[in-house]
Amino acid sequence: MEKDAWMRMDPAQITLLINLVSWVTSVEKALETNGLKACLEHQITLLKNLILCVQGDLDRPLRQKIMCMITMDAHSRDIIGQLIDAGV
Repeated sequence: MEKDAWMRMDPAQITLLINLVSWVTSVEKALETNGLKACLEHQITLLKNLILCVQGDLDRPLRQKIMCMITMDAHSRDIIGQLIDAGV
């Protein structure tokens, strides 16, 4: 299922947990395959898509949930960048 679909279905706590599990899984795969740069680009794309979502018409709870996801995904992006900078 696409991210846009599941983030609208579940309560915020579950959505945020799924989002974090998805990030951890993608970073683990990137570490196994030396693909951190591709992982970073993918994370940036996901973040841009979330930003586009909040520019539309959303009800307050969904907007708040997506804003939390934007904050988490921005931190996740920064962590991947730090891993790349550290030569991991």
